[in-house]
Amino acid sequence: MGAAMVAGCHSAAPPSQLLQQQAEGQRLFAVGCAHCHELNDLRLKQVPPDLHGVFRRAALPDGAPATDAEVEQILQTGKGMMPSFTYQMTASQMDAVVAYLHVY
Repeated sequence: MGAAMVAGCHSAAPPSQLLQQQAEGQRLFAVGCAHCHELNDLRLKQVPPDLHGVFRRAALPDGAPATDAEVEQILQTGKGMMPSFTYQMTASQMDAVVAYLHVY
């Protein structure tokens, strides 16, 4: 399921303009990330940060450097209320999410 199929999801580029890895990252983001980072359909009291343009800033919302390594570390270990995705995503899937976030 692509992000365009999830209400409220947005992409910086239409799926047809994404590289294959970015398109896979878009799908994974829609399935595993958007429900908190876009829709907050879990009605979390502390709303997770908006990740649009996260790599166009020098720092992540928590102040850490906006680097691939830092984002992958957060995906692997979790942070704050965000759980680890180590057991839900392979390393290549995490790489795809990071690639997608570069155009998101």
